[in-house]
Amino acid sequence: MNQIKKTISWIALSLALACGACSDFLKEASQDEVIVQTVADYSEFLLGSGYPQPAISIPYSVLYLVDDDVEINAARVTANSNTVISARFGYFTWQPDMWERVGATLGHGYDQTYERIMGCNAVLDHIDAASGEQELRDKTKAEAYTIRAMLYWQLVNMFGEPYNENPGAPGVVLKLTSGLVEDGMKRSTVADAYVQILADLEAAERLFSAYPPTRGGYRVNLASVYILLSRVNLYMERWDEAITAANNAVRVSRGLTDYASLVPRFYLTTYDLDEVEWLYGGGSFDLGNGMNTSGFSPSSELLALYDPADKRLELWFAPTLLEVYKKTTQSARPSNTMRVSEAYLNRAEALARKGGNDAAAIADLNELRRHRIPGYADVSITDPARLLEAIYTERRLELCFEMHRWFDLRRHGMPAITHLYRETTEGDPWTRYTLNERDPLYTLPIPTSMIDHNMALEQNVSALGQERAGVPLSDTQP
Repeated sequence: MNQIKKTISWIALSLALACGACSDFLKEASQDEVIVQTVADYSEFLLGSGYPQPAISIPYSVLYLVDDDVEINAARVTANSNTVISARFGYFTWQPDMWERVGATLGHGYDQTYERIMGCNAVLDHIDAASGEQELRDKTKAEAYTIRAMLYWQLVNMFGEPYNENPGAPGVVLKLTSGLVEDGMKRSTVADAYVQILADLEAAERLFSAYPPTRGGYRVNLASVYILLSRVNLYMERWDEAITAANNAVRVSRGLTDYASLVPRFYLTTYDLDEVEWLYGGGSFDLGNGMNTSGFSPSSELLALYDPADKRLELWFAPTLLEVYKKTTQSARPSNTMRVSEAYLNRAEALARKGGNDAAAIADLNELRRHRIPGYADVSITDPARLLEAIYTERRLELCFEMHRWFDLRRHGMPAITHLYRETTEGDPWTRYTLNERDPLYTLPIPTSMIDHNMALEQNVSALGQERAGVPLSDTQP
């Protein structure tokens, strides 16, 4: 290049990423327009243009409308919430055209996620040529690998079939460089996506492991990598690998927080909890418009599963706390977290699924519950089926509204679930909608707008079905 210095504007790059759609991602501009100067520049750029932000977390709120942890709460329906409920009809009733329905207001997150992947790719492609200290370079690369892995994990579990059901099914587009692609790209398989996710996480582990563990600053760390590794291997049913990764996560973490010692507030928004390894994004808990303020609320089925003494009820769902939440500022709203409690649950499930390790699985279950339920007495479960069910239930309680339940339903056999819907006029009848066992809609349709941008994309079968009809109930009560 005749030694032409590629001192590309960081601002220009940020604008390109902020404004680009998926098609722009696949047709990136010349590399002479996407380089910053120092390792520190890349680190800050990654935080702003690679890491998930509130704008990308909110589209994922659709995941809380399709599972069984949320319901329409007629007691909370107001004139202001009528429009919100109506706009969410397509998601809440699993319609094949959920993204394209008139009045639909939730984004799909597809193009925003690829924009973030684009930011990770730009860092990984160019940071080695930047000036700066090696430790920051290695840690920034490790962060970029981790974030890219998590973003692809999110995409493949939304738009690809479950790995344990059909690893050869179409997955997602794997774009791993910031170079130019002229004619669009086809979807790789679900298995290919998982192989790449593991490769990214293993690269991050190697880079992070060379330095003392860190925590905070809204950045991923070594414990986050191990938690993700345990999650991904669990989904792949690689039990030994999931156990090893969970062991490592517990080893490098600060351990579980005793919830009995906490004063009621939305504690998941702070690093004050020892168990929080990464705090990121925002807005997932409130379904995009305020949980319990828009006519939707945690399902009665979910709430009934908690022990009455469970501190999670008080800390997460108490009406007085929700009133405080509605008055908080944007910066204080609940956010997404990655917590070591997931590693305990991942390990417990892997131990139980592997077989012959029930005592160790029960020990993990009891350890978590002791930190959630004051005065908890350890239980002993001798039946393997009951043990697995207890672990699955605890996952539901501990990880609710953190982008886990829908994915767990998918990999646990895709059971039939129902939602009750009604127009918000007083006295209107309820209508029951059903997501059938192993329903095609357990794999979300790809938004038509994204296929228009990349004609090489193959649409999912779930987009081709007829409008889903509900069954009216005989009275006005659910």
